[in-house]
Amino acid sequence: MKKTVAIFLASSSALLAGCGGGGGDSGSSNAGASGNTPALAAYVGTWQAPCDDHERDTMVVTLKGDGSGALEFTPTTETYFKADCSGALLGTETMSAKISAAPDGTADIQIKLTINGAATSVRIDKLTLSIPAYSFSVTGPGVQYVKKEGQQQWCIDYEGGSTCLIDEGMRPAQTIAGGVFLRDNNLYTVVKDGGAYVPDMLYVKK
Repeated sequence: MKKTVAIFLASSSALLAGCGGGGGDSGSSNAGASGNTPALAAYVGTWQAPCDDHERDTMVVTLKGDGSGALEFTPTTETYFKADCSGALLGTETMSAKISAAPDGTADIQIKLTINGAATSVRIDKLTLSIPAYSFSVTGPGVQYVKKEGQQQWCIDYEGGSTCLIDEGMRPAQTIAGGVFLRDNNLYTVVKDGGAYVPDMLYVKK
């Protein structure tokens, strides 16, 4: 099981190879806004990553209820019996806290949209992500909570193998810098690594 902290910290075969460089900042939003519509409203919805060997990540994006225009992310990872994410849903990994994503202007960067493609110029909506102290849990008909090698773990047996996630209890709060942009029906996420933004995850709207 992948330990999904946020779209910017997820580990998946959907990761896009390539590099990005921070560009000039702008006060306008890549997602667009009109009237009283929050600038990041275009990102609201349920987004799903490609299947990754029995596992599929889903991200629910909502507007924060305090009127700040910030987003909230609720990530989950589902584990299926078959490698192509078909068959029985065996378990669902969730976090105990939502992730707050505050707008931080925009930046123009160069980034690869596909692994072997050429770098493309895109404008991202920069975000400051605040993750409060949190823990993970895994529930479902195929989940066993067992002690292995002295550590409590959630384990799932699926066709051709198994996967386990160590229960590490509460994890500390953290703040990270990232960004998002839309292209066609896809949501791309980036994370700031040093002084540059680099590709992270690709999601398709459900």
